[in-house]
Amino acid sequence: MKKILIFVFLISFSVIQTAYAHPLLIDSDPAQSSNVSTGTNKVIIYFSEAVEQSYSYIKVFDNNGEQIDNKDTNYFKDETALIVTTKPLQVGVYTVSTQVLSKVDGHLVPYSFVFGVGDVSLPMREQPQITESIYFPEAGARFPGLVGQVVVLGSVISSLLIWRSIQKKKLIGDDLSSLQKFYHGKFSSVIRVGLFLVFASNILMLVVQTIRLQVPAINVIQTSFGSVWMVRMILTVALLGIWFVFESKSGISHKKQALLLGLSLALIGTTSVIGHGAATEQTIAIIIDYVHNLLASVWIGGVIFFAFVLMPSFSKLDGSKKELLTLTTIPKFSSMILLGLGILIVTGPTLLWFIEDDVVLLSQSPYGFFIIAKIIIGASMIGLGGYNQFRIQKTAEKNLEGENITVHKKLQKSLRVEAILGILLLGSVALLANTSLPSGQFQQTTAQQDDYVFRTIEFTADSMFEVSIDPLASGSNIISVSALDIDGNALSNLEDVKVKVSNPQRNIAPIEVTMKKAGDLTKYEGDLTFGFSGNWNVEVEAIRSQGTNQGMSFSVFVKPRLYQLKTDVVEYAFPINDTAPLYPVFDGKDTLWISDTSKPRLWKFTLSEKEFKSYEFEGKTSVFLKLGEDGRVWFTDTPESKIGYFDPKTEKFRIIPLPFKSIPVSLEMDLDGNVWIALADKHMLLKYEPESEQFQEYKTPTEPSGPIALKRDDEGKIWFAESQGGKLGVIDPRSGEIQEFMPDEPLKEPFTLYMDGDQNLWTSEHTGLSIVKFNPFLKTFEKIPVSDPNALPFGLAEDKYDNVWIAQHIVDNLGVYDPHKDDFVEVAIPSLGTFTQFITADDSGNIWFVEQRGKKLGNVIISEIPSIGTAKEHAPIRIRYSDLMGPFMTAGIVATSLFFVKSVRDKRRLDSLIE
Repeated sequence: MKKILIFVFLISFSVIQTAYAHPLLIDSDPAQSSNVSTGTNKVIIYFSEAVEQSYSYIKVFDNNGEQIDNKDTNYFKDETALIVTTKPLQVGVYTVSTQVLSKVDGHLVPYSFVFGVGDVSLPMREQPQITESIYFPEAGARFPGLVGQVVVLGSVISSLLIWRSIQKKKLIGDDLSSLQKFYHGKFSSVIRVGLFLVFASNILMLVVQTIRLQVPAINVIQTSFGSVWMVRMILTVALLGIWFVFESKSGISHKKQALLLGLSLALIGTTSVIGHGAATEQTIAIIIDYVHNLLASVWIGGVIFFAFVLMPSFSKLDGSKKELLTLTTIPKFSSMILLGLGILIVTGPTLLWFIEDDVVLLSQSPYGFFIIAKIIIGASMIGLGGYNQFRIQKTAEKNLEGENITVHKKLQKSLRVEAILGILLLGSVALLANTSLPSGQFQQTTAQQDDYVFRTIEFTADSMFEVSIDPLASGSNIISVSALDIDGNALSNLEDVKVKVSNPQRNIAPIEVTMKKAGDLTKYEGDLTFGFSGNWNVEVEAIRSQGTNQGMSFSVFVKPRLYQLKTDVVEYAFPINDTAPLYPVFDGKDTLWISDTSKPRLWKFTLSEKEFKSYEFEGKTSVFLKLGEDGRVWFTDTPESKIGYFDPKTEKFRIIPLPFKSIPVSLEMDLDGNVWIALADKHMLLKYEPESEQFQEYKTPTEPSGPIALKRDDEGKIWFAESQGGKLGVIDPRSGEIQEFMPDEPLKEPFTLYMDGDQNLWTSEHTGLSIVKFNPFLKTFEKIPVSDPNALPFGLAEDKYDNVWIAQHIVDNLGVYDPHKDDFVEVAIPSLGTFTQFITADDSGNIWFVEQRGKKLGNVIISEIPSIGTAKEHAPIRIRYSDLMGPFMTAGIVATSLFFVKSVRDKRRLDSLIE
């Protein structure tokens, strides 16, 4: 029998998937109330859990209310994100409406939000509109099932623990047979009511889901939620079958009750794995939820068992027997309930901590209101239990030697009221299970604002300063400074803290910030305004009444979030169609030079005049370009195994054949003016000395390596990327020494290199769907995935805000990564089929890209959307969940322990008096 129970229990859990309570909208691209560039052609929405794609959609509406998406909602990357495509969007405000079906709990959740394309006014950033946060039909359908499963499980456990000991009482005497028969009838009736409630609930759940989805019931059953429903229905039918078997008999054996117990335990498991405990995706939370449901069933189901099975059974006994047996049962039952309550006091708050530990957020949400209602009802039930022990039981004990003992009638009334309260408590549980979590109502706002708090600790000889700037953005900020001694204690004799900010690059003199004490003796806060993005100096000075004042300064880079960028994309068509432009370089002044893979030709584009001019040479093609310090434009003629340069001053070419047949790709200049060439097929670097016109070979340690990209650092060393070896390498031009570096797994076709201001080396994994940052000092790699699974990351460039822009080859979007905030977005290219591979930046920090197949030159003009918000209010006093729940749990455990001991002593005392 034990093996059968274990098998049933494990099977019921193995077919049920864990999931969040509702699929919360956690992010979107475009984001809520954000402005994106014209040409955007898709909407991606990310959810907190897997959704059913067949019953979910994303719709996009324009200003006129017309649906303008392509009606092709599909999964994006995995089952937690959806994507819909649109035609390239023009300037305007667009509304997104989405509805998703949870893959497990079956809730159908709608959201809506707006975004803007181009320079349009939008409402303040608010959370997406949710048309429903409490699912009343689902709650109504599941409520009978909760009551029914609690009745069945609580009655079976109470029968095994309480009824067995009652039957041994000598007090019953010759009435045992008739009492057992009547008890069996009552027990069977209560189990029947519970099981039919569960069965009816299952049917109602299917009906509600059918109406919600507006599909036949068979379609609902085929969803992931349907599999959970099927398990629940199978368990219910099995329980009904067992009930039909023992209902026709005069009694039920302990083995059959154990089978009922096992199936009932599995039944409540179906509730736990689709409840809010699973929202954390932590097994421990699901286990705690299950234990909580189990003990709640013991409590409420036990009360119903006592009220509607035991008490009517006792009423069939003679007057004194009925009263005495009722009296001895009170401490037995109380000890069982108190043991469960002691654990419930721990599991309840612990489970809530896993789900949502923000007390303020809970207090402002319907979920929190239902929690409070649940606590009030539960406290009322506990109060009635105390009344039963201290009033009814205690009074009866005093009159035990006399004949006037009235326990049964009083207790029966009290238990029925307590049972009604228990059913009301289960009603609040049904509403809780079908109410959006507080985080679901505020999640999107948090995800989109993504406020970044800058924190630093700066030291002087005798002190240190803990500084935070929130949110470190142009506009209003809050600066917080704590002045401490070198050991981290309060700085002695501290009178005041002064803060000044300045921007020497823009000739902005130091501006003093008004600081006020905040909280303790060491902490000061003030409102700080950065007028624009850029590098700002912050000076901090601690004023002391005695001793030397302490001061220091540091620099911060203020920049907009990616969603605050305004990106205007302008395209310039090449004057002829017979061209295949590829590689752009900027001369630092007013000119872009562009290679042409279709002809032996270079293109010149002047930024001020917006005009193209071509220059042809004898050869086959130009591929990669590099500007020399003298202004010469160096290039590779890869098919001809040649390099060459164009002198803009004389407008003449010089072609230089390589010493052997090879595939020259990338070019770089060292500090001595020598030209370095990556030979992809020879697995070597070639150095060309213009003065001596001599070549020198440097073999890479790895073969095959396929060096394909070159970049010089500030020390003059030449870095290279090995497309075949999957490594990064560096060579010292003077010594010829080569080093190679590789992450745990080889890089997947690194095709380009660029060095940021901190001398981190960046490369793109062309087939690895990521860009990679390599720290040459720490020798560490950091991989950042791109958002589009179809992208092939290629050329990289840095804009005016230190964001990394990525050409994505076969995808008509440019990727943008913010390394400071670890954020990623895409900017659409207006044209289709562009085949963009390489990009560069001009002296204004704007991005230029070449559309090889589109035969266009693109320019992304980047600016910051003015912030109309103000600094966040000073943080209010936060009520920590642990501070609130800690004393409550401690007091509850102590109280239930004391009352449990009292109940055990009462039981032993009454058992000795009443045999």
